[in-house]
Amino acid sequence: MLPTSKIQVTAALKRLRGLLQKVETMVQEDTYCPEVLEQILAMHGHLRHIQGIVLESHLHTCARKKLSSKTQHDAFVKELTHAIGLSKRS
Repeated sequence: MLPTSKIQVTAALKRLRGLLQKVETMVQEDTYCPEVLEQILAMHGHLRHIQGIVLESHLHTCARKKLSSKTQHDAFVKELTHAIGLSKRS
């Protein structure tokens, strides 16, 4: 993973951890459900953000090598589409 990506992912994970703790507290305190749902949607946003950073870093590092290899190309494409949920094949 690119060093800048590691920094970004680590920071985003810390924010996500904070949101998770907030949601847990809200559930324990019987907070109004739509407010809990709003925080859960924020968590989804953070996860999508993290996913994007990791994918971009992967494409700049590992993918470059594997896509240029005739023997690894097809397997890599299948692996990547599976990892990002574009394919339901195993």
